[in-house]
Amino acid sequence: MMNILLIKLGAMGDVLRTTPLLTAFKKKYPDSKICWLVHAPCRGVLEKNPLIDSLMDYSQESLHRLKTDRFDLSVNLDKEPEAIDAIMAVPSKNKMGFGRSPEGKLCALNALSDYAYRLGIDDDLKFRKNQKSYQEISFEQVGLEFNHEEYIFSVDPAGAVRAGNYLRSLGVNLDNKDRLVIGINTGSGGRFAGKRLPVSTTLELIEKFSTRMKALIFILGGQDEVERNRAISRGSKYPVVNTGSHPIHDFAAIVRECDLVISGDTTAMHIAIGMKVPVVAHFASTCASEIELYGRGVKVVSGISCAPCYKKVCPIDEQCMSDMSAEEIFLASKSLLESALKC
Repeated sequence: MMNILLIKLGAMGDVLRTTPLLTAFKKKYPDSKICWLVHAPCRGVLEKNPLIDSLMDYSQESLHRLKTDRFDLSVNLDKEPEAIDAIMAVPSKNKMGFGRSPEGKLCALNALSDYAYRLGIDDDLKFRKNQKSYQEISFEQVGLEFNHEEYIFSVDPAGAVRAGNYLRSLGVNLDNKDRLVIGINTGSGGRFAGKRLPVSTTLELIEKFSTRMKALIFILGGQDEVERNRAISRGSKYPVVNTGSHPIHDFAAIVRECDLVISGDTTAMHIAIGMKVPVVAHFASTCASEIELYGRGVKVVSGISCAPCYKKVCPIDEQCMSDMSAEEIFLASKSLLESALKC
């Protein structure tokens, strides 16, 4: 029996895009038992995952429990202090990923993690030279080859029922959809600037999809986008479905009803990838090369000279997003939909 500990605490999208590793681990170690340590707010995308034998929320109590276990392999893919503390404290025959040096500094625990470590300290490597996706990088860290293993995430049936009932309450006919459904995610999270389109660009997109494709528009977002999405709904000259804010499984069920999703580099984008919905992903502050779309998406990348930057606060008022063309995004979406319909 191979006991494996996987530490990926957050954020939710990053947790979700780490799930392909589970397939590879189970293939290499068929008799393995996998324990995943995660921050409680992110556990929703891992619950009921058939390849996870034990799911633990990060806490001092869980760390104490882990110290009493013995693992054959422990892998930490986070650079946050809590994750570093966890892997350094856990008894394990072999440790991979990120840890702490004898001098107390962040380091690569194994030679295969050196590239991932350098991405965090070398902007030229990360911003301009790297062409590896996150999956390729994380698989490389543990000595495995990425063969386009998919995200592992299934919508909870109860969440699907709640989402369906909610959409029907808004007048959406799920039993006989007679037109394309385009989901436009307006959120960006709070970690980095330069991830969300201006309201004016979103309204342009609504007009283009409504008039040129006769599509039904779902406005997607979370709790942080409630007021923004209300403003978009009020400002639109064309009908939209403001889908509101929901728990992650309900949200995923709503995304699954879309024929295409437009999103920045956010949880919504990863949910769409997990639901195998075609995605048009727009990038400015973060690196497009690290995102794996599995042949079901198109990337629209800002050409501004300062991107990517990974800045939390933009000194030029997110010019990268203001410059992004609604027409370019629309044409990319149209082309992707046409390709999907041919398959």
